[in-house]
Amino acid sequence: MFIKSLFAVLALCATAGAGAAPVLNGDFEAGLANWSTNGNVDTAEIGGTSYFGAGNPAQNGVYAIAFNGGDSTPNGSIWQRFATTSKAQYTVNFDFGATSCTISCGQSLLASVLGADGLTVLASQTVYGGSNGALTSFSFNFGANGTATTLRFSDLATNQTISLDGVLDNVSVTAVPEPASLALLGLGLAGIAARRRRA
Repeated sequence: MFIKSLFAVLALCATAGAGAAPVLNGDFEAGLANWSTNGNVDTAEIGGTSYFGAGNPAQNGVYAIAFNGGDSTPNGSIWQRFATTSKAQYTVNFDFGATSCTISCGQSLLASVLGADGLTVLASQTVYGGSNGALTSFSFNFGANGTATTLRFSDLATNQTISLDGVLDNVSVTAVPEPASLALLGLGLAGIAARRRRA
């Protein structure tokens, strides 16, 4: 009976996190598939031999996205539209860094979430990737305002571009469990504990 109850709680946990991972190809192992692009942005290999010193390839495979590669103008952006549940809360996670350079320099990236109309900014965060070649993890939350949401990453025009690129990898969006779901989970665990005490 305990095993059945445990499976029921695990199923409840899965339900609480339903809608997780709506972004496709967030590790860019399929290049830019599922992503729309504009400007100077492309896929780069940073596994094994690093991409111009872009340090660790984070956790997913060997590919990432490079902004303003080949000393090109810093004007690139990528975006993806995905399904969401209106009024649900989500967390955006991603890794960002800069290729290494000999002077103190780095890159900035604007991450923004656009609402159902594709225009309204629900949340945004500008992050900085240092020049040590390592990718750093970042995250921020947003609340969906409809059944479709757009996640966009944009290079900043103020970024240096000579022998220096911004590197993006490991993009994901996960649903944040609602308080009611967490409360239900707590009740389920309390029920299992009470049943065990009776046994």
